[in-house]
Amino acid sequence: MKMSKFSIKKKSKEIPTEAVLAYSKGNMLEKIGKKDQAIQSYIVAGNQNHVKAQYRLGELYLEKKQYVEAEKWFSFAYKSGKEEAAFDLGNMYYNIEGYEYALYWYEKQALNGDLRCQNNLGVVHFKLRDFHNSEKWLKIAANANNGVACFNLGNIYVSLNREEDAIEYYKKGHILGNNECKFNLAILYMKNNMEKEAVSLYKQLYKSGYEKGCYNLGLYMEINENYDEAERYYKKSADKGHVKSQYRLAYLYDEKNFNEDAIEYYLKAIDSNYTMAKFRLGNLYNRQNTIESAKLYYDLACNDSMVEAKNNFAGLYFEEKNYEKAIKYYEEAIVDGCKVALENLGDLYYQTKDYQKAISYYLRNSTSVSCQKKLADIYMEAENTDEAIIWYKKASNNEDIESSYKLGLIYEDLNNLEDAKKYYLLAAKKNHLNSKLHLGRIYYNEGNYEESKKMLDVCANENNAYAQHMVGLIYENYYSDHTNAKYWYEKSKNQGLVESIFNLGQISLKLEEDELAKKYFKQGVEAKNKDSEYMLAGIYLKKGRNMYKKLGEEGLFNSKDIYDSIPEFKLNTESFLIPEFKEFEAVKDEEEEEYIPNYILQIDENLEDMYEGRLQKMLVETKFGYK
Repeated sequence: MKMSKFSIKKKSKEIPTEAVLAYSKGNMLEKIGKKDQAIQSYIVAGNQNHVKAQYRLGELYLEKKQYVEAEKWFSFAYKSGKEEAAFDLGNMYYNIEGYEYALYWYEKQALNGDLRCQNNLGVVHFKLRDFHNSEKWLKIAANANNGVACFNLGNIYVSLNREEDAIEYYKKGHILGNNECKFNLAILYMKNNMEKEAVSLYKQLYKSGYEKGCYNLGLYMEINENYDEAERYYKKSADKGHVKSQYRLAYLYDEKNFNEDAIEYYLKAIDSNYTMAKFRLGNLYNRQNTIESAKLYYDLACNDSMVEAKNNFAGLYFEEKNYEKAIKYYEEAIVDGCKVALENLGDLYYQTKDYQKAISYYLRNSTSVSCQKKLADIYMEAENTDEAIIWYKKASNNEDIESSYKLGLIYEDLNNLEDAKKYYLLAAKKNHLNSKLHLGRIYYNEGNYEESKKMLDVCANENNAYAQHMVGLIYENYYSDHTNAKYWYEKSKNQGLVESIFNLGQISLKLEEDELAKKYFKQGVEAKNKDSEYMLAGIYLKKGRNMYKKLGEEGLFNSKDIYDSIPEFKLNTESFLIPEFKEFEAVKDEEEEEYIPNYILQIDENLEDMYEGRLQKMLVETKFGYK
């Protein structure tokens, strides 16, 4: 449909001097800020058909939201030839949802070819669900190169699942320089896996400073781990006030420990009441041990009902031993479903020795491995082995290595070696060294030397003295490999095991290395080892008897009588010593000196779900652009 421009302008009448002077006076009064007095002068002029005065009265009453008066004066201005007044009246009724009246006034100018009114008329028809007329007027404006109409028409086609038509008009609007068209086109490209085309559009939006485009481009770069680029794109929109950009930029700075920059942008996001920024800024201050600041921002996030902030806020009070406030916030977090708070409150009661309450909170989170372990530990402390076994088994079934190891200890202590081996093996398969050490000892005592050596080899190579000695013993007695036996005995000897010194002396005697044997036994004597002292005495006795025998054969003094009086002595070279069993100290389950509650420092955010979505709101044009 071709639209011809038709003007309603009438031949201007001569305006009375009084009206001209009244308008000029009103204009002057308005400039010096006396609007109410200006209105009175404009009324004098307007009542004498001064069109500028009538139109200005419409504007001023619209500003004051006196819609009846605004409608009256805009109507006078329109009848006096001010066509723009129809556009203003249409916008006024649109804004107060008087859509039927808006249609009336927009259509007057739309028929005259006013592209803005054609676009707005299409929007109003859409609001009234008259899609046929909406499409008709938007097409007229879009085909006349109105970029806003292209955007609105594209939105209609998306809502009608006519995506190809939507893309056609978004593309047209994009060529006309409409940023909203560019943005929605990029959204559709991303949806259709046309990432290269989408990124190209986002980069154009970045150049023009379009905030949502900058943000989506930053998010795309962050998802693809191009963090420097993400920072660059976020910063442009963040500095223009885009709250999501401020938050994501602060987060990236936070991850790089650029704390001052992170704080700056978290605070900007907090100014827009962004809850996650409050929470993460609380965490940042918590990590810095700036406790009062951490409390401030956790409290703000708590006021937004953020459960993780309540847990962390309680944790700060817990560490200060302000148990009343800690309990208050933990309880609030628990009501909101925070499992971490259940465990923390259990820990609080454990620390304050209220074990029954501790148990009650751990039981409410009994699927948690750490709670299962803590329950088991409490029962072990209370010497309730049966209950301890139940909870260690639950944790072990959840693949907790330390619980498997503790079950092995319990069963070994109960002399239930089959179950002990079962649980030690579970832990040993995950390279738990003390479990391997215990298994090595059990297998050795059972005479299963090959399996014992497999377990002990690992521990020996990790410098455990007991394991080194036992590997040496297995080489000596099971494999008759004196070279490797001496190698491992030397290692454990160097760690202070006197039993290894003794066994080295014994090997030396077997190999008829008497001088070397004496050397080892002397070291044993110096270490106050009685077995070494006995063997050294035996060596000297045997040597002395042989010397008296030789002297007796030479008839020297009473050497023969002394020889005869000394009983024949045979050294037992088959005896050996086993040292005291000693675990790896570094992996012992030692109680921490100072308890620290569980803080929630990271919340997984699905970045894919954080993109700014397609712009769906239809845009109406105003005197100052569009909204």
